[in-house]
Amino acid sequence: MDNVDRLKGLRGDYKKTFESEEGKKVLKDLESVCMFKMSIFNKDALTMAFQEGLRSVYLHITTIKDMDIESLEKLGKGQE
Repeated sequence: MDNVDRLKGLRGDYKKTFESEEGKKVLKDLESVCMFKMSIFNKDALTMAFQEGLRSVYLHITTIKDMDIESLEKLGKGQE
């Protein structure tokens, strides 16, 4: 299995998980908990790093779930 096939499968799993009614509720909660739509700036660098880590998890989930497979396949074949 190549990397493109692995990502296709993973994308499908994320879509099944987070596009169900329950998954949408969980993703909405994560959006808030992971501070996706708010500033993570904090004068304390460790706090800000922690908040960016939370935000990064949410971004990873939405990036995989919404991945454009056609573009990914073209990249895997060396086309663009």
